[in-house]
Amino acid sequence: MNRANSGRRPPPDQNSIEAKYLTSTVALIRGLAEIVERRPNDPIEYLATFLYKQVENTRAQKQKEHDAKQLEIERQKEAEEKEHRAQLKREIRALREKEEKARQEREAEERRQREAEELARRHRELAAQARALPAVREEDDLLAAEFGETELHRQAAVKEVDLTKLLRDNPLLLAARNAEGKTAREVAVEAGIQENVEQLDNYCVQLLQNGKTKAINDLLICGYTEIVNQLKADEDTDEDTAEFIHTDIPQLAEKIKEFRHAVKEGNKETIEKLLHERKNLALYRDAEGSTSVHDAIENRHYNVALDLLHKFPALSNIKDIRERTGLDLLNAIDEDSVTDEQRDHYDQLKEALSSSSSSTEATTHPQAD
Repeated sequence: MNRANSGRRPPPDQNSIEAKYLTSTVALIRGLAEIVERRPNDPIEYLATFLYKQVENTRAQKQKEHDAKQLEIERQKEAEEKEHRAQLKREIRALREKEEKARQEREAEERRQREAEELARRHRELAAQARALPAVREEDDLLAAEFGETELHRQAAVKEVDLTKLLRDNPLLLAARNAEGKTAREVAVEAGIQENVEQLDNYCVQLLQNGKTKAINDLLICGYTEIVNQLKADEDTDEDTAEFIHTDIPQLAEKIKEFRHAVKEGNKETIEKLLHERKNLALYRDAEGSTSVHDAIENRHYNVALDLLHKFPALSNIKDIRERTGLDLLNAIDEDSVTDEQRDHYDQLKEALSSSSSSTEATTHPQAD
């Protein structure tokens, strides 16, 4: 056995009765220790006073701890109530936003329905007027321009025929393009019949010499750009005619190009400005026979196509060289690719084109009584 440790008493176990007693009577021990140290005259009274103060201090400390706990509980309760109020406000705000969104969607749907009904009504009125009245508007000539395989195409490939007979009633046949996108002049060139090529070119010069500038402008708008070179070849011109050839025609060609670009880009401001200057720019045709409505739909500018239809409802039924109307192009578009921003105009455009198509079919194929 180790002698150094043999005389020492081992420390009491923390859980023993002795240890617990010492812990509970620490104030008494401290009081007795002070009596020994201070040696008061009345040790009993001193001890009683000391123990009383200890009890008061302990009670005050416990009260302080209790108050702190209560304050923390109240703070936590207040924070929970504050969060509850905030959550309630958020839920009320979300509900109001949902109701407002539903109201806006309902109003937008009602507005779309009204606009579609109004457009359909206008189409029906237009179809009724077209059956009852002759064409009197300046742009009607352009709207009636015939595209596809025409009699002029077929005759252009035949030798020793008078092509001008076909052109007298309808000069715009020069601009017509067949399914391959070729004009009658190009058919004559491919057939190697120079006589027919010269007939067509001379006819254009005669239009100029006879002062039929509107017919020339209409041909240019319908995409017959070959006429520019044919007119420039005419050397027998006066000052006014020369100005028309070298100034007016190039300016119109540039306006058509600018307008087509604005349609493809969806630039409504430029479109409105150019239409204000020259309304019939909207009736252009390109080498594919496409109209401004075709181009607007192909480039997903449904709002532009809708505006053009409002101004020129008859554009809805014009076909390109592949026999496609604006509705055919719209139906070929995947509806899933239509954005939320485009949806209203897309739906209105489809309704307008469908109504126009139905009106045209009813006019072309009336039901028997």
